[in-house]
Amino acid sequence: MWSHLYWYYEIRGNETYSQRLLTSDVLNVLGNTGKLRQTGHQQFSNQENFPWIGIVAVNSNDGNYGRDEDFNSEWVNLIAIVGSKSDPENEAAYVSLLTRIAESINWELILEEDDDHNENVVLREKSL
Repeated sequence: MWSHLYWYYEIRGNETYSQRLLTSDVLNVLGNTGKLRQTGHQQFSNQENFPWIGIVAVNSNDGNYGRDEDFNSEWVNLIAIVGSKSDPENEAAYVSLLTRIAESINWELILEEDDDHNENVVLREKSL
C-alpha cells in the first residue's frame, strides 16, 4: 500500500506468512528496543524520543488481520508497521529500528510499496 502520508512496513518470516514465533518472544524483542512502548496486548507505539510509529504483532491469515483472535494468539507470523512521512528524516530512523528488530528474530523487513510504486521492497533479507 502506498500513501503520501505514511510508510507501511512488514517484518515477516517469509512471503507466505507460514513461519511463526511465540508471541511472548516477539513482544519481548519489541519491548526491549528502547524506542517503543506497549499500548495494547500486541500493540506498540513510539516513546517520546522517537518519531510516531504504530506496530502490531499478529497471527495473520495471508497477511490479513483484524479479528480479535489475530491479536490474542500464542503465535505471531507478522509484525505490521506504519510510520509518518511528515519528516523525511523519519525514514532512516524507522529503517534502523526495524532492521534491528528483524535481525533479532531473523525475519525479513519489507517496505510494502515505495514512492516509485515498487511493491514488497526487501530492506533486510532473512539469514540462512
